Amino acid sequence: MDWAHQVKTLLDEHYPKAIKVKLVMDNFNTHTAASLYKAFEPEEARQLAERLEIHSTAKHGSWLNRAEIEFSHLGR
Repeated sequence: MDWAHQVKTLLDEHYPKAIKVKLVMDNFNTHTAASLYKAFEPEEARQLAERLEIHSTAKHGSWLNRAEIEFSHLGR
């Protein structure tokens, strides 16, 4: 539930006007939209989940390497 509350803080306080927030994170099994539904009422959880675009790091390989590849693509 800590993750869900951090996501809510991120969306409501840090990026309240953002339509979508791209969130890059690890593959930890509790870091899913389902966690939002465990922590909040269904309507609020759905609203939060719809504003997230979740990108998980690779299960095998370096997350740093993947981030560098993404930045390389953005830089082109």
